[in-house]
Amino acid sequence: MSFSNILPLGFWPEAAGALYFCILAIALWQVPWRIVYREPGLQHLFLGMTVLVSFLWQLRAGITPWVDIQLLLATVMTLMFYWPMALIGTSLALLGTALTGKTPWDMWFVNALLTCVVPVLVSHLVWRFVDRRLPDNFFVYVFVAAFGGSALAALCSGLLLMLTLTLFSQGIQWGHFSSEYFLFLPLTLPPEAVINGMIVSGLAVYMPQWMRSFDTQRYFDHQ
Repeated sequence: MSFSNILPLGFWPEAAGALYFCILAIALWQVPWRIVYREPGLQHLFLGMTVLVSFLWQLRAGITPWVDIQLLLATVMTLMFYWPMALIGTSLALLGTALTGKTPWDMWFVNALLTCVVPVLVSHLVWRFVDRRLPDNFFVYVFVAAFGGSALAALCSGLLLMLTLTLFSQGIQWGHFSSEYFLFLPLTLPPEAVINGMIVSGLAVYMPQWMRSFDTQRYFDHQ
């Protein structure tokens, strides 16, 4: 979910911008730029996925005059490129939606936290838990890191949007909006989980070299 219109949120857009730039700076520092520079295939794959995500983010449904729902696909990006490049890719995708008028520029940093930072970091944390704590099993990777991670990422994004409106909204009938919001939030989780899970499972089987977080020797050869 993301904001589709400008809302009076006090100082939160400026604070969101400062927080976003801090996290983006960490991401830029951790990107393996030498590897990216040496591998044109990785560059093309990254740009292609960024364009695909930006295109899919153009397709959204409005549930209120202020809020739209769309697929995030942050989990796919995170499992394919790790969180630093995933954050950059989703940020570029969000920039594309702003250029086409789908995202208001004044709300860009708030939407960046909702659709880029939070989903990517949640997906990364779920994958790290799977990578370090759970058995080396293909189905564990797919169902927990992909299906479960994407659903949890969408849930956290939605809860952050709700928290933003609760703490910072001015002049909005929050009680009326909350009933509509809670009606749609659970409905967004299964599609997000299914789409991300299907993409990740398909790529892990047929194009494992595209999945930087997936080790074929670990998940296939040792089974």
